[in-house]
Amino acid sequence: MGLKKEPFVVAQSFSVENPYGGEGAIELPSPIAGVPIPRVVATVDVCVTQPMNTQVSLDSMAQIAVVGDPDTSVSFEVTYEIMRNSTTIATINDEMDYDAVSEGRHTNFPNFPVLDDSPPAGINTYDLVCTRVTTNEVEVDNIFVGSRSLKATVITL
Repeated sequence: MGLKKEPFVVAQSFSVENPYGGEGAIELPSPIAGVPIPRVVATVDVCVTQPMNTQVSLDSMAQIAVVGDPDTSVSFEVTYEIMRNSTTIATINDEMDYDAVSEGRHTNFPNFPVLDDSPPAGINTYDLVCTRVTTNEVEVDNIFVGSRSLKATVITL
């Protein structure tokens, strides 16, 4: 008697009440000397026993909360990466522009689905990595990652 060949799900989720720097929020630091500083915001480990017959469906979400000048339009860029064992397998570069608002706060909820076909055998660590890219964003004070999740569904074919 063994495990059934049904999809197996592993997930890590964080719910943050105040994404603008509240408890559990992760600040994305500005690049230093033009070099962006990536932050791992969610991680799951997946065991693969039959790499040629396995797919890992990854679903992720990260709430991006931006604090800026309330009298100015805001432009900024955040990169989202899905990494397997420290190697990037998918990337989204998200450049966002917002009109000025009275509170100077903006929120975005990008989601990022990826299918990893035939991952290597053994324990595979998947990371959701967010990086603040833009260096000349004078109208942006802080960028935070609030609520976030990474879910891996292991499918044996």
